[in-house]
Amino acid sequence: MLSLALALASALILIVVHHFALSQAERAAARHAGLVASSVLQREVTQSDLKRPVPSNRRHELDALLRTYGLTKDIQALSLVRRDGLVTYSTDHEAIGTTISGALAAEAATGTIVSHVPAAGANGAATDGKTLETYAPVGPDTRGGAALIAQSYKPIAHSARSLQLRVGAVLEGLLIVLFALLVPLLVRVTRRIQRQITRIHQQAFYDELTGLPNRTHFFERLGLAISRATDEEILLAVLLVDLNRFREINDTLGHEAGDVVLVEAARRLQVVAGDERLLARLGGDDFVFAAEFGTVAEAMDFAEHIRAAIEPQIHTEGIQLAVDATVGVAFYPVDGDDAHTLVKHAEVATYTAKEWRSGVLGYSPAVDPHDPEQLKLTAALREAADEGQIRLHYQPKIDLTTNAIAGFEALAYWDHPIRGLLPPGAFIPIAERTGAVRHVTRAVLQAAVEQLRDWSETELTVAVNLTAIDLLDADLLVRIKGLLDEHGVGPGRLCVELTESTVMADPDRARLILAAIADAGVRVSIDDFGTGHSSLSYLKDLPVQEVKIDRSFIADMSVSRNSRMIAKATIQLVHSLGLEVVAEGVEDANVHSELRGLGCDYAQGYLYGKPQPLAAVAELLADGAREAA
Repeated sequence: MLSLALALASALILIVVHHFALSQAERAAARHAGLVASSVLQREVTQSDLKRPVPSNRRHELDALLRTYGLTKDIQALSLVRRDGLVTYSTDHEAIGTTISGALAAEAATGTIVSHVPAAGANGAATDGKTLETYAPVGPDTRGGAALIAQSYKPIAHSARSLQLRVGAVLEGLLIVLFALLVPLLVRVTRRIQRQITRIHQQAFYDELTGLPNRTHFFERLGLAISRATDEEILLAVLLVDLNRFREINDTLGHEAGDVVLVEAARRLQVVAGDERLLARLGGDDFVFAAEFGTVAEAMDFAEHIRAAIEPQIHTEGIQLAVDATVGVAFYPVDGDDAHTLVKHAEVATYTAKEWRSGVLGYSPAVDPHDPEQLKLTAALREAADEGQIRLHYQPKIDLTTNAIAGFEALAYWDHPIRGLLPPGAFIPIAERTGAVRHVTRAVLQAAVEQLRDWSETELTVAVNLTAIDLLDADLLVRIKGLLDEHGVGPGRLCVELTESTVMADPDRARLILAAIADAGVRVSIDDFGTGHSSLSYLKDLPVQEVKIDRSFIADMSVSRNSRMIAKATIQLVHSLGLEVVAEGVEDANVHSELRGLGCDYAQGYLYGKPQPLAAVAELLADGAREAA
């Protein structure tokens, strides 16, 4: 660009110098012609010479006069012209008596030297190509006429070229010097500006720590992806990734360790994203994908790949950090028709998945506390329980002494006729708020006891979750006893679980109800121990046989000394009360080994299996039986 500008400037300079040189040469020739007129003709030309064509004798005198003064060869012709354009004399005798335009002659007669370049051969002058014609005042009375001197243009052009070369050489030299001085400066300035533009663009659209597109860039690109998905009817998914336990690592080990985790997580996610999927960091420990998929199942499988990529431990300063991810998924256009709505719904799905510890979850209005669709779910819950739409999924509980399956926790899933299979968190909170949870609990107890009947040849146990609303059900104990008697199931194989917060909602009533349940031979377990506000005296007084340590203290035992010490102290405390201990949220083999070393009785978690439908559980039990054989 700079070279082009300098080339144009050079060409412009040459044009200007050319015109300047020609102008100067023409002025010099005109001055020479004026000098001839004033020094030679002014004294010799008479008034009568300008009034009418000169007679032959006078013509010969003027011819001789001009020869005497030896006019230069560059003067091709010399004429005397009256004010009205009549040629009274000319070295070209044939022109005498002819008439030319008198305008220039009249102007020269006023005392002004006038010159111009006519077409070749104009004015009757003998020419050799291009000429310069100069009109100069002459005679005793200048008002009478003028001398017309025609000069060859060749010497003028030659003089102009010489001047042009000299001036042009100087200017071109200056231009070259200027070029040599400016180019390095301009190159440096241009590069600096380009770097500043790149830096500004980078800061505006990319995350400084990870180098990934930031929130602004992501929303811009997502808008384009939505337009494409609309035009081509493509299934577009937004997957929001949240790093579990990141805040604890950041608070415990410092921001430098947190940054190491974020950078490594970003690197792993970039590998998963490849070139076809958009990946960005929204802020904090939240990352987000936008990608096209053929089916919903394909998108959910991709979410599992994301979790698998994050799962390997991250090393920093000699410490192995266990970090995993929760992924929430929202689809266009089902879950939102604009970028902000899709990301918002993906966030809702992510936070709900963290609460349920489900790992991956697709958005559903049922999990969105602000969605009016929840009202419709409330109305349908009772019918769902009565019509057999509640399905049980079973998560195995492992005996840490034998590593065998000791039992299962039964979790309620809703096989909704329109929305498909809904996990517990999608409807249990609604059921608790509206009182419909009693109907759900009845359906769960019914299915759990029936399943225990089918497993009569084993010692497997099944745990069922109760809520604070269930403790208000006056028929609860009667119903439990009736189901056990009806199906011939020993009460010790059924376990009811309550969270600390459920017990503390009404401690006295909880103690009475649980005492009655325990007297019937049913096991009682306190769930999520360590997260509530119960005192040790309540734990001592409650008729419980089992305590489940909350997963928040178990999952990061390998990286958090505090969590490890809490788990150890809890196990010792519970054992001292004569109770059994279950560790929740075991996802790592190292944690499994540590728990065995601490004397923990049982464990649950993804390391052993996720909540699964009955068919998968049957296969799992069959595999275990074959291994035992």
